[in-house]
Amino acid sequence: MVNKIFELCSSKGFLLDREMLDLFSELEIEVVEKIIDILIGVVKERVITKVVFDEHVDKFRDLLVIDGSGEVSRSDGVKLLFSPSFKSKKVEVRDFVEHFRARFESIKSILEKKDLTNLSSIRRVGKNNGVYSIIAMVKSKRVTKNKNLLVEIEDLTGNSVVLINRENKELFNVVSDLLLDDVVVFRVSGSSEMLFVNDIVYPDICLSEERYGELDEYVAFSGDFHIGSKMFLEKSLLKFVDWINGDIGDVRQKAIAKKVKYLFLTGDNIDGVSHYPGQEKFLNIKTCRGQYQKVEEILRKIRGDVQIIMCPGQHDAVWLGEPQPIISEKWAPGLHRMENVHLVPNPALVEIDSGFKILMYHGASINHFINEIPEIRVNVGHGNPTRVVKEMLKRRHLAPIHGLMDYIPCEEKDPLVVDVIPDIIATADQHRAEVDCYNNILLVASSCWQSITPFEEKVGNVPDPCKVPLFNLKSREVKIVDFSEGEIRWDEGEHLVCDLGGCDGK
Repeated sequence: MVNKIFELCSSKGFLLDREMLDLFSELEIEVVEKIIDILIGVVKERVITKVVFDEHVDKFRDLLVIDGSGEVSRSDGVKLLFSPSFKSKKVEVRDFVEHFRARFESIKSILEKKDLTNLSSIRRVGKNNGVYSIIAMVKSKRVTKNKNLLVEIEDLTGNSVVLINRENKELFNVVSDLLLDDVVVFRVSGSSEMLFVNDIVYPDICLSEERYGELDEYVAFSGDFHIGSKMFLEKSLLKFVDWINGDIGDVRQKAIAKKVKYLFLTGDNIDGVSHYPGQEKFLNIKTCRGQYQKVEEILRKIRGDVQIIMCPGQHDAVWLGEPQPIISEKWAPGLHRMENVHLVPNPALVEIDSGFKILMYHGASINHFINEIPEIRVNVGHGNPTRVVKEMLKRRHLAPIHGLMDYIPCEEKDPLVVDVIPDIIATADQHRAEVDCYNNILLVASSCWQSITPFEEKVGNVPDPCKVPLFNLKSREVKIVDFSEGEIRWDEGEHLVCDLGGCDGK
C-alpha cells in the first residue's frame, strides 16, 4: 500500500512527509488519488504536509469517512474532530463582519432551542407594550445618572437600548457581568420606545449523559513547559517522564503510570523568542528550533504507547491570532516525525477511542475574563482558572470580546464558538493545576514547568508548578500528582471524584 501511494504521488508530481503517509495509508487508494487531484488545483507546494492538508481539508472532507463518523480516525485512538481552515488572503473589514455574523448565527441557533416565549427580532418590537424574548449581541453598557444600567444591543435587524433597574439588585448584578459582544436572550417588557429587562438567558452548556470508558485507563494533562527559559524546571519534568515510564514511584504509583494512555499538552511548549522586551536575558536556548529540539528530546523519552496530543499557545512559534495553526514542520521537524505525537490547532476538539471528546484551549483569553468580570477580578483573581472556564462555557465562546484578543476572522464559522459539547475542556496559561465540574463537563486546568517569572510577579499570578492532573476514564476519579520536589505525592479524596449530579436544573 505504501509503495502504491508513493508511486501515485510521484506520478502526480507530489512528495509526502511521514505524517501524511501514515494518514493516506488508512485510506483507499482511490480516495487518495481523488484528494491529490483536488490538491493539484489549489496548492503551489509540491511537498504535502499535514499543514497543507489541514488548510484545504474542507474541499475533500466528504472523502474522509473511514469509520462512519465523518471524520478521519487513526488506529492509535486519536481523532481530530474539527480543524479550522486558514485562508491565505488579505484580511479586510468585510471578513470581520462575516466572522461576527457567523458567530451570532451559531449562538443564536443554540439559544433558539431553549424554551423562549414570544421570540422576536428587534425590528419586530412594536410601539404597543408587550413582552418579548430577543436574541441579541451586547454592543455597549453604561450606568445612568440614576444608577440604572443601559445596555445597547443589536441583532441582524437593528439596534435597541434596554434598561435594568438598580432596584432589582439580583438581575442588576447578573447583567453587570455581561461582556461586550456576548450573545444572550433578553426577556424584556415595553415597546420600541423603551424596553425593560426582566431576565437574561445565556446560551450555557450542559452534558446530559455521563460518559464512562470501558477500560481502566488514564489521561494526563500538562503544558506550559516553557522550554528554553532559564526558569524551566527540567529536573522535575524528567521526574514526571521517569514516572510515566514506570521507572520511579511506589508499587501503586507504577501501576497507575502504566495505565496512562494519553498525554494532552495544552500549549506554551517553548518559551519562544522576542515575546516581550528583554526576554533574551531570561533564555538559555535562544532559538525556536533549538527549543523545539529540546521538546523533542524530552518527549522521545516517554514510552511510545502514550499518545501525546499537543496544541500551541502564545509562546509557541505560531501566529498570536486565534485560532492558531499546528506547530509548523519548519520549526519542529522532529515532532512531525514522531509517530505518537499528534499536533493539533488551538483550540482543537479531539476524540479518543473511549469516545471522550476533549476540547483543548490554551487560554489566552483567561486574563481578559479576569479583568472584565468584577466578581472574578475582586474575589478570585488568577488563583481559580476553572472559575473563568465556567464563564466561557456559559457564553459558549472562548474569547467573546472584540479588541481584547488577537483573532483571525473566519467567514463560515467562528472556531471559538463551543458548538459541540465536550466531555472535558483542558486549559492552561495560568500555571496552576485545578479540576472542577460544570454541568457534567470536567474542567481541567494544567500546571506548568517553569518557576515564577518577572511578568507573573508584576501581575500577581503565583504559579503552582510541576503538578499533573490524571483522569481515570473508567471510574472518573481524578488525581493531581506533584513532581516538584522530594517524594512523588498526589491529592486524593471525595472532592477529586467527578460526581456528575445533573445540569443545575437546566
